[in-house]
Amino acid sequence: MKNLRGLLYVVGASLLGIGVATVVTNPRQAQYEEYATRQLSAYLQQNVCPNAAILDSLCRSAVRDNQAQIRGLIAANTERQNYLFWSVYQTELAPGELLPPVIGGTLPAYHFESVGVFSSFHTYRADRI
Repeated sequence: MKNLRGLLYVVGASLLGIGVATVVTNPRQAQYEEYATRQLSAYLQQNVCPNAAILDSLCRSAVRDNQAQIRGLIAANTERQNYLFWSVYQTELAPGELLPPVIGGTLPAYHFESVGVFSSFHTYRADRI
C-alpha cells in the first residue's frame, strides 16, 4: 500500500509539473506574430518571388524590407483563443486588399490555423480561399 501511495504522489507531482510548465510556456500573441512573419516571408521568397520572373530580386528585397508591415498585417488579421495550457491562432490573410483592384483581384486569400504550446508553434491548417 505504501508503494501505491508513493506512486500516486509521483504521478500527481509529475502531472502538476507538466501542467505548470504548459501554462508558463503558453506562447503570447507577439511570439506568434514573429513566427508567422518568418513563415510568411519564407513562403513568399521561396514560392511567390520566383514566379515574378524579372522582378524576383525586387520581390525578395520588398519582402525583406517590409517585415514590420507584414507583421502588422498578421497582427491585424489574427484571432487568438487562449486555453491556458495552449493557444490556437487563426489568421485570415487577403493581401489583395492592400493593392489596387487590378492587381489585388488576382491574388488569393488564405486561412491559417496554428497551435502554440511549450513556446513553439505548429501550423496544422493552411487553406487557400
